[in-house]
Amino acid sequence: MNITAPHLFSGLLVVCCCACDWLDANRCLATPPRQPQIDSPGEHLQTFSGFTEPIREIQLCVVESGSIDTVLIHRGMKVDAGQLLMTLDCDVLQASRNVAAAKAESRSRIDALIIESDLKQQRYEKLQQLLDDGAGSVEEVRRAKADASVAMLEVDAAREEMRLRKLELREIEARIEQRRVYSPISGVITDVTKQPGEYVSQQEPHVATVVQLDRLRVTLFVPTSVAGWLDSMTKVDLWLPESDQRCVGRVDYVGVVTEADSGRVRVDLLIDNPNRHYRSGVRCQLQTTGETLRPTTPTATPRN
Repeated sequence: MNITAPHLFSGLLVVCCCACDWLDANRCLATPPRQPQIDSPGEHLQTFSGFTEPIREIQLCVVESGSIDTVLIHRGMKVDAGQLLMTLDCDVLQASRNVAAAKAESRSRIDALIIESDLKQQRYEKLQQLLDDGAGSVEEVRRAKADASVAMLEVDAAREEMRLRKLELREIEARIEQRRVYSPISGVITDVTKQPGEYVSQQEPHVATVVQLDRLRVTLFVPTSVAGWLDSMTKVDLWLPESDQRCVGRVDYVGVVTEADSGRVRVDLLIDNPNRHYRSGVRCQLQTTGETLRPTTPTATPRN
């Protein structure tokens, strides 16, 4: 068979192409190409869940026993700090206060003692003048001086007695205040356990519950590697699945000890809630990619 030059050239070209393909295939098998890293939020996504709760929840109690006189609140009512919520019956204490106030305001005895002290002081001074002139008695002057001193002491004793009466009045007023319940914070009443006429004892002093909802707290337990990226005032993005809401949480506390049984660290987050836009008691999630935080505003800065 006659092989011409064109056919020979075509055959060599085919052989070369096959050899190149074989070499490229072996190179690909030996060193696989590096796949580009895709920064996908769903890649190695970790979710840490907690629940929103009021920043403060206070169970209001009374100090003294007695029956409820007036209840000025109801569940769901918004209250301000220092607002009067409930009072106990204090008719007996109020009567005692009126008597103590009358005694504390009375100055008749003090005024009488002051007048008598002035008279005795003037008599002593006159007798002393006569003695200086050689016409008085030494014993009489001594007696007049003693009477003037005793009168001044009686005035001081009366003033001290009035001061004690004023203190007794303040004590009774303080006991009356102890029978009144005020709200220590601005918040919402969530429970009222007593109504007018019911008796409150020292064994069960709880009468109402008030919660502060202008800020919410979320407690999470995260791995140590994630906690290392958190610090006080760091802000992270949070998600409330039930209401499909997103919010920003500020780190309030990062546990200084990793729990040995779980290998987790406690982290407390605060959510600003001035308009009560977010509900308390719902599930809240913090999401991380791998071992670092997802992009937030602002981005968390790792600790040194």
